[in-house]
Amino acid sequence: MILSMFREGEIEGKAAPVSMRRVLAFLLVVAAIGLFIGGFFITKESWYVFLPGIVCLAGSLLLLFFTTWNDVAEVINAAKK
Repeated sequence: MILSMFREGEIEGKAAPVSMRRVLAFLLVVAAIGLFIGGFFITKESWYVFLPGIVCLAGSLLLLFFTTWNDVAEVINAAKK
């Protein structure tokens, strides 16, 4: 139950396997937070220090989009049938 946020859902009443996309998205968010904090407190010289954090955050949003896109595609296919 601890890692339920990383699971896709339930398959026939059993817990589904862990989604690698959700795990990677979580790791990218943690990395982005660290990069933003490091960029803000360590070097305040220019906005370029925030680019790695922005890239990590965009990557996590992209991974989460593809995770939810599978759910959206399933709903669309169910509605067509």
